[in-house]
Amino acid sequence: MHTSESIAHLRIGALTACLATAALAGCASTSDIKVGEQDMFMVAATGVSYTMSIPALTAAAKEKAYDFCGKQKMKADLRQLIRGWRPMQVELYFRCQPEGASLQALLD
Repeated sequence: MHTSESIAHLRIGALTACLATAALAGCASTSDIKVGEQDMFMVAATGVSYTMSIPALTAAAKEKAYDFCGKQKMKADLRQLIRGWRPMQVELYFRCQPEGASLQALLD
């Protein structure tokens, strides 16, 4: 039978393991989508642990852009990526385009 003290130790151990796993996996904090000029949008992804990488932050920013445009039944047209290292951050500029439209199709 477990005492209340041993249950408390088990809970603390589980919490510590969970936090350690999250720290090793890295976490990204993404900003709200900001509206810019000429139908351009921007989202920033900032690393909240030292184990984050620029590719992981880029993936988080892209995912938020794709989700944002997808909710409007459109696709994200990624335009510009700005990387920073203090803090570890990625800014992604994009537009939402109708499904099936591409830059090449507009030029033809």
